[in-house]
Amino acid sequence: MPRWILVISSCVGVLSAAAAEEIALPTPGVTIYPGEIVRERMLSDMTFDVGETHNSVRTRSDLIGRVARRTLFVGKPIGISSIEDPHTIGNGSLVQLVYEQPRILISASGLALQSARTGDPIRVRNIETGLVVTGVVSAAGIVLVGR
Repeated sequence: MPRWILVISSCVGVLSAAAAEEIALPTPGVTIYPGEIVRERMLSDMTFDVGETHNSVRTRSDLIGRVARRTLFVGKPIGISSIEDPHTIGNGSLVQLVYEQPRILISASGLALQSARTGDPIRVRNIETGLVVTGVVSAAGIVLVGR
């Protein structure tokens, strides 16, 4: 009867050049919850293998002032899809409605029926007439209608 011998060899401590590359990334120094604005004091830097970080935010400036979409855990890389720009107009906010055409400018007050960012469409109830109109949010927080 033949005898079989199993030989196991291992390489311990050998890393490829790609796996040894590391990068310092901003990570939460505290747990950041959805809806919270990311502040400088909430961040710390940690190093990670490059292969682990392909969809991660690379710089603090890309994080500060933005809003967490999901819970960001201490010491973990922050994914690009985990943050977003803050809303320019919040749901229930009092806003200015502006309709502008050559030689015509109409302005009214309205109540935002949803939250929106700059460039997003938004539904607003005209306070005086009660009509619901749709417009686009400007960087100044004004709702431009009729465009």
